[in-house]
Amino acid sequence: MKPVVLVTAVGTVAASHIVLELKKINEYYIIGADINPANQIATSADVDEFHVFPSAISDLEGYIDYVIDFCRNKKVEYYFAIIDEEVANLSAHRSIFEKNGIKLCIANDSLVEICHYKDKFNRWIADNMPQIAIKTFSSVDEIADSDYPLFVKPIEGRASIGCKMISDKNELIQYANENDLSNVIIQQCISGEIITIDLVRNSMTKQMTQVQRVELLRNSSGCGIAVEIINDETLSGICNDLMKLMDLNGVVNAEFFKTENAYKIIEVNPRFSAGTSFSCMAGCNTVLNALRIAQNKDCELGDVAPGQHFAKRYETYRLD
Repeated sequence: MKPVVLVTAVGTVAASHIVLELKKINEYYIIGADINPANQIATSADVDEFHVFPSAISDLEGYIDYVIDFCRNKKVEYYFAIIDEEVANLSAHRSIFEKNGIKLCIANDSLVEICHYKDKFNRWIADNMPQIAIKTFSSVDEIADSDYPLFVKPIEGRASIGCKMISDKNELIQYANENDLSNVIIQQCISGEIITIDLVRNSMTKQMTQVQRVELLRNSSGCGIAVEIINDETLSGICNDLMKLMDLNGVVNAEFFKTENAYKIIEVNPRFSAGTSFSCMAGCNTVLNALRIAQNKDCELGDVAPGQHFAKRYETYRLD
């Protein structure tokens, strides 16, 4: 019997490609799950079983109870999750999954804890890699007229939800009157070319690699639509240091601004990126390497050549 893999949120871009990569090798029994029914999820046709799951966000403790019970009944051995809140919740309860023989294909707990919360991440970057930090303000009183424009984003957020650019002091005052500033971080607004990097590191074998891509087209949710694969040596050094300092064990995604003079880090997403298909097609199968890391096996990192171009499109499927 094939080992059972659970992939949740299969209606999302990243999870749908995780399913496709697993299906290609035909070595696993794939269970897909989503909050929406099968006739609304194209990837439901690609899995061996499909199930409608409760929200991973609305009841965090209840969700853990639900998925543990589900995994026991279905004999799940490996679990891929890509929704930010779900990843953080699973990470915080990893020991329960391990006791039940379920391997989580997500990054190490210490990294998830830091990177899921934007305030913690910005403090960590300021302390450990200040050269790539974006100036962040701990209070409104610190902000001078010369610091505008500003960029505000939720401490715990995803897909650019709740992010806002603030042009001047009056706009900041209005924003502060309408919102709780304790739930957001306020930074200088940086402009530049956006570069996204999928990072892979096996902390046991010390193997690591990265796939850098310039986002040529991007949608409003921050998902790259058209990209070019690059290999910038300066950025490679920064990312190698980042992976080592955070002791990355797994697959995550980092985003940077490339300005005229420097690289500035936007965030590290402690999960698979929406551009997972780009990395896999470019030559580094992040999905299968996440499995190997979970299995305590050597990675097969592949060879990624710069200069490749990739683009996404929508396709229509009939679901009967």
